[in-house]
This record gives sequence, structure tokens and C-alpha cells, in this order.
Amino acid sequence: MGYSADIEVLVAVRDNVLRIPTAALMPGNRVMLLTAAGLLEERRVEAGLSNWGSSPRSAPGLARGDRLVASLERAGVKAGARAVEEAKTEAKTAPAK
Repeated sequence: MGYSADIEVLVAVRDNVLRIPTAALMPGNRVMLLTAAGLLEERRVEAGLSNWGSSPRSAPGLARGDRLVASLERAGVKAGARAVEEAKTEAKTAPAK
């Protein structure tokens, strides 16, 4: 009989640091955000601690509530381009039978 376990070990903790989804990180520790004027703007961030799905980073000028772009692979996604935020869609589930 064998056993296995998944555990999480905290080796360091940072308070008051923004967590940036891995999908929003570009090479060179950069992120793309959508400004209030509807333009895409590139910002540099400082590397921080990381875990499985997101990385705490710090960035001068980046604040809670900033709209980061996670669909970086789409055509036309580049600094200075005009963009609009897509409406969030709720996952649809099949009716119970």
C-alpha cells in the first residue's frame, strides 16, 4: 500500500503586493494594460515571488484595479493600440435532467 500527499510550504511572504496572472506577463518582466482612454500601454514590473498560477510583482504606477491584458497572443495587441474590454461571460451549464 502506498500513500502520496500534495502540500504547500511557505518559504516567504510579501504583504501588499499585487498578484499578476502568469498569462499577463510578457518577456522582460512587462505587462500590457488597458488605460481609461482605451489605449494599450506597456509597463515594466519587478520580479517577485512566484507560485503555480500567479506571481506577486511590484510596479511603480501599477495599482489595484488596473486592467491587465491576458490575451497577449491576439493580433493587434501592442502598445498604443486602441482596445475595448470584452464583457465577462458566465460559464453556461447544461440543465439538470
